[in-house]
Amino acid sequence: MSASEHRSPAEHRSQSDPRPVRIEPDRLARTMDRIFERLGLEGEERQVVVDRLMEASLSGYHSHGVMRITMYTEGIRAGNMIPGAPLDVLGETVSTVHLDANMGMGPWTATEAMKRAIGKAAATGVGCASVVNANDIARLGGYVEQPAKEGYIALLMTNDAGGNPCVAPWGATSPLMSTNPMAVGIPRESGDPILIDISTGVTSEGGLKMLRNKGQAVPDGWLIDGDGRTTTDAEDYFATPRRAAILPLGSLLAGHKGFALSILVDVLTGGLSGAGCSGRSPEDLDQNALFILVIDPEMFVSRVALSAEVDRLVESIKGAHKAPGVDEIRVPGEGARRKREQQTVQGIEIDPPVWSAIQEIMDELGIGRDKV
Repeated sequence: MSASEHRSPAEHRSQSDPRPVRIEPDRLARTMDRIFERLGLEGEERQVVVDRLMEASLSGYHSHGVMRITMYTEGIRAGNMIPGAPLDVLGETVSTVHLDANMGMGPWTATEAMKRAIGKAAATGVGCASVVNANDIARLGGYVEQPAKEGYIALLMTNDAGGNPCVAPWGATSPLMSTNPMAVGIPRESGDPILIDISTGVTSEGGLKMLRNKGQAVPDGWLIDGDGRTTTDAEDYFATPRRAAILPLGSLLAGHKGFALSILVDVLTGGLSGAGCSGRSPEDLDQNALFILVIDPEMFVSRVALSAEVDRLVESIKGAHKAPGVDEIRVPGEGARRKREQQTVQGIEIDPPVWSAIQEIMDELGIGRDKV
């Protein structure tokens, strides 16, 4: 069978066609697996990386899913991401662990660090992990969902160790902070966990890349240029040097709140781990830092009591009087979960430039497009 016979009609479109390409999840997973196998990932490490990127894309976070394939390929080739790197213990107590990821694959690092924090929470009630020399870990929400399903409250933060200055501090016009994201998983007695997954910038860099790929304008209030004016042109952000910075969460009206949260993330991740916070010199910036906190409610009011109270809270929220035009009040995580269910059946929609870049990587690695 030829490659042209194997591909769907959508894959014959020109790159100028803005319509998304729809790919079956199993095929995309096989494609990722073959790519990362050729790049030197083995066994469980490769499976974890594929699973994390697939979960992100299925949930609608393509900027933290399939778009990471190119980033990870470039990182591995440049020697900045090291398959098989050890996860060393720098210090440990019954409830804490300080880890050095040695620039290993981020999804593997975060998964293993979360496991260790859960183990400590199971033993003592609270487990905390701090990680230095980590790499990009893709979508944070994917790591806190399973602990929450098991009855734990789980929190995860990252800060790029200040290595990707893209968000302007409140009152400034130049980029200094990372987007400093955080995710929290909260258990429920009935129903799926609440999943809070946010950037402390008004958007993520990946979100801007998706808008640029689609040729769409950036919403007003997301970017600020060097003169303090908002801009809707994504190219102002991606220019070298950057002509614009992302505003803190809350934008021009309440960005001081997002900025405060960003400082908190910076200190808990870069400060505690030793990786460093925003504003460091450029030669110190090529890494990521993680902070993980897992709490076992059983050591407090009990898991059953907490989950029941969270259920009551959710019911109250959903029963609140709706604003005009609102059909349903959703809690964090519901939208991503529904998107995941939908795309699992209907296929994953990928922007043509992203799919084209993935196919180019396949060609470079000698992976036949008709072999996956």
